[in-house]
Amino acid sequence: MIKRGCWLAVAVMCGALAMMIWPSAVQPPEQTWLRVEPHLLESRLGLVGRLQAARQVTLSAPFDGVVAAIPAQDGQRVEAGQPLISLETAQLDIQLRQARTERLKAQEQLLQLRTWESGPQVARGLRAVRAARAAVAATQASLQDTRRLFERGIVARMEVASLEQLRQTQRQALLDAEQELLLTRARGQGDALLIAEMELANAQARWQVLTRMREQQVIEAPFTGVLLPVSTDAGPAGRQVHVGQAVSQGMPLLTLVDLERLQVVARLEEHDLAKVREGMQVEAVIAGRQFAGRIDRIAMQARDDTGQEAWYDLRVSVDLPATALQLGLRLGMSAQLALLLQRQEQAMVVPAQALQVDEAGRTYVLFRADEGQAPHKVPVTPGSTGVQGVEVQGLESGYVLIPPEPPGGSGIDQSAG
Repeated sequence: MIKRGCWLAVAVMCGALAMMIWPSAVQPPEQTWLRVEPHLLESRLGLVGRLQAARQVTLSAPFDGVVAAIPAQDGQRVEAGQPLISLETAQLDIQLRQARTERLKAQEQLLQLRTWESGPQVARGLRAVRAARAAVAATQASLQDTRRLFERGIVARMEVASLEQLRQTQRQALLDAEQELLLTRARGQGDALLIAEMELANAQARWQVLTRMREQQVIEAPFTGVLLPVSTDAGPAGRQVHVGQAVSQGMPLLTLVDLERLQVVARLEEHDLAKVREGMQVEAVIAGRQFAGRIDRIAMQARDDTGQEAWYDLRVSVDLPATALQLGLRLGMSAQLALLLQRQEQAMVVPAQALQVDEAGRTYVLFRADEGQAPHKVPVTPGSTGVQGVEVQGLESGYVLIPPEPPGGSGIDQSAG
């Protein structure tokens, strides 16, 4: 009897315990509602680049010569118009005098041809023609008189024949004189005149080129900047120019960089090309300082040192509040770039878990304007996806339901956004 009572008590206690546990086991999970409001949404792309001068020129020797003086040294800051290198002009002066001589000769030759008609050679030809015509006329008159005398029997026929032969010879001489006059006049016209004009133009151009070279005896800084040695294939240290060194035309002497205008050169992957455009705003962090900038140029040709995936050079101009030296910036410093891809002042962003898909494949969220209202479905259009969530269209301020994630994952795949 006592044993049966003990078993009964145990059964009652187990039943009470089961009733206490059962309601909690079947109780539905607590719902999570998230307040959503329009706020600023920005999407950025991070890149790493190097600081370079936006303007850089290599100053070359304008002519063959010898370095006479170097007033400025490598690493020195120079002002626009400041002398940098002066060259000796002994060899150039010889060429300049020769070019001037050729120019004067060409001018004289062209002047003779342009005044050829009134020149001495044409005048000499005219005198020869007039003399030949006068001789023919005199012989013709003498021949007529002799023929009348021959008809009267006063002179012999031999005299008439002699005058006729003389007239024929003089007529041929007149034809020769007239032909020579035509040839003489032709030498001052047509191709001869054109050739003389072109020879003068060539001589004038050569003299002007050498004169401009002579004016560049002193190489001056085209803008304010810092001098650097010319880099060579042997190494980045560059080639030093010294006094007395012989230089040839076009030989690089110095490099001048403008430190007031800097840019950052970075590499952009092929799949990011569609996201960026020229003129896009950029934030640059250099040596711990933040600067504003913009994309100036995106290369049209991929880099040669890339592998299977193409990379493109991207140049960003940096706005400096002061000079680079005052800011402690040096060329070649690394720069962290943040490209502003998208900016919305009033964007609606919800967690990816809040997006659900109905039987028709439409995306929606469970929404309520206030906490006390009943929820209802609101169709939305998903946009870009970021760390803050998914940007959606078609939603207003209020509360959205964040359903518990099922064992198989979330209701909608936002990995492609």
